[in-house]
Amino acid sequence: MDTSTPTEAAERLLDRLRDFAVTLDDQERALFAALIAPGVAQAYPDVDDDVVGFAARDEVGWSPRALPASLGAAVRRRGVRVVGLGD
Repeated sequence: MDTSTPTEAAERLLDRLRDFAVTLDDQERALFAALIAPGVAQAYPDVDDDVVGFAARDEVGWSPRALPASLGAAVRRRGVRVVGLGD
């Protein structure tokens, strides 16, 4: 039985994503960034950023405010940003 809190789970997830990302080559890292950028952008709802528009909520059918609060807080606490989306 998992007795961890949502905050602890969010922190573990970010640790695992960071560990995973360092194993990728430059092209894979750019693709991974494009994949997760909309979710990271949701952690910063008050920032008017190009990445927020990347989420295209009408096309994917979810709201930019749908990110679980614990995950959004962990992303902000760690200062996670997605960079390098250019070709």
